Amino acid sequence: MQETMPQEIEVRYILPAIRRELARIFIKEHKLSQKEAAKLLGLTEAAVSQYQHSKRAKEVVFSDNVIEEIKKSAEKISKDRNSRQRLIAEIYRISNLTKVKQILCDLHRSQSKELSNCNICFEEGLIAIKTE
Repeated sequence: MQETMPQEIEVRYILPAIRRELARIFIKEHKLSQKEAAKLLGLTEAAVSQYQHSKRAKEVVFSDNVIEEIKKSAEKISKDRNSRQRLIAEIYRISNLTKVKQILCDLHRSQSKELSNCNICFEEGLIAIKTE
């Protein structure tokens, strides 16, 4: 059986959940249309609709602290709408928050019994993790 890598978990679960929250914030708090939110995120309107109706990226639930960080990112992205680089930088920042890395590790551990004591993502010097 092939082992799932943490990066695969991130692509399948974490990044879609971050996009889901950004889309939700853009629509509810920034009063953007679904079409505008999709354009800002580089997604299709269908993808944004699926995020809104919990048909996509429903497996990950972020803490209030992470949601606050995503709101800060949404504000920055909204102010710099023409910058693809800003969107990438903010999604990258959110994905590297310690609490988000912990979610990733928990998902990874749940998929492999051999990883019950794994702590690779948090080993000092291996990667730099931004704290909140």
